Amino acid sequence: MTTTAEPPSTKTRPTLTPMLLAVLALLSSFTPLSIDMYLPALPVIAVDLHGTVGDIQLTLSAFMIAFGFGQIFYGPAGDRFGRRPVILSGIAIYVVASIGCAFAAEAGHLVLLRFLQGLSACGGVVLARTMVRDLAEKDQAARAMSLMMACTSIAPMLAPLIGGQILWFLGWRAIFWTLAGIGVFALVAAYFRLPETLRPEYRQPLVLTSILKRFGELLRHRAFMGYAFTTSFMFSALLSFLSGSPFVFIERYGVAPRDYGLIFGGMIVFMTIGSLLNARFVRVFGAGTILRYAVIVPAISGSAALILGLIEARYGTIGMWPFLLCFGPQIATISLIGPNAMAMALQRYPHMAGTASSLMGVMQFGLGAVFGAIVGQTFDGTIAPMTTAMGIAGILCLVSNWLLVGKRG
Repeated sequence: MTTTAEPPSTKTRPTLTPMLLAVLALLSSFTPLSIDMYLPALPVIAVDLHGTVGDIQLTLSAFMIAFGFGQIFYGPAGDRFGRRPVILSGIAIYVVASIGCAFAAEAGHLVLLRFLQGLSACGGVVLARTMVRDLAEKDQAARAMSLMMACTSIAPMLAPLIGGQILWFLGWRAIFWTLAGIGVFALVAAYFRLPETLRPEYRQPLVLTSILKRFGELLRHRAFMGYAFTTSFMFSALLSFLSGSPFVFIERYGVAPRDYGLIFGGMIVFMTIGSLLNARFVRVFGAGTILRYAVIVPAISGSAALILGLIEARYGTIGMWPFLLCFGPQIATISLIGPNAMAMALQRYPHMAGTASSLMGVMQFGLGAVFGAIVGQTFDGTIAPMTTAMGIAGILCLVSNWLLVGKRG
């Protein structure tokens, strides 16, 4: 039975062509686009909707929580029904939710609509990673994910700049109309260009007991959880930066909303360079080796930012630029840690790649949302809450990898 089914499956199996990678990169860009494009508008939204800093920050946390925990459904659904129909359904709902955000009348409405937006956006992201795993192994998968990240990093580079310009000329509601338009474009591209990559023999039943059994298997695997925590704490540092930096730079240091996009874009340039370097050298050194050394960077730069932040909060003598020198390396190493940790974690689970990818996504966005919410709720007008969160996340990233994974990779 296996010998008769295998040859046709191999013949018709799609390959990771540049066009397919471009579509997957577009699907992966929903996260940075949905977050970064409206970051420059957060202070304006707070005034317009008569909300506090904490209220408006919840629109970011609500998106991240929904984005993270929604993946519990999308991964197993992708393992049962296939990647393509689940992705198309999620994008269609995302378009409707984005239009709803444009009509929000108060902060509470925007929080609920952002929750729905995050819940619908996560399908394309988690299953884009899964499709790479369907078609590639270990170092090749890490290289493909790095190339995807390099393409995807254009989104967070341009999103704040575009968002700042839209805010200046058309107001913050037009930002969400723009996101709806991007969703329509992604829906059309996915419909015409996205193949089904799930092999028939790997389809899993969508039964609660079976799903829980698969999640339980992953949770008991020490190395898998090590990779998951490594990338989750790295992502938590990024979410801490995203949550706090608009208020820190715009309100504390007087940076104009349009210029904030330039600072953020500069950070993403380093991330893009890291992605391209990882894609080049992962075939030489291997994903596991690069990952073991990459986790040292956020621990050092995050600790430095933590100490400087406490000094700045107490004495106010450091200024903005030394912090940028700390944030740059920490954010840049996301491009080395994320793809390699994801590829190493998924390599053992081709039969349930969607479930494994979804669990890592849940942990990433769940922990990230907690860190981001803490930064927003403890914001006291200084940079200390943000730098403290980034420092703790950087240290835990290193500890997770070295203690749980060690030299297994």
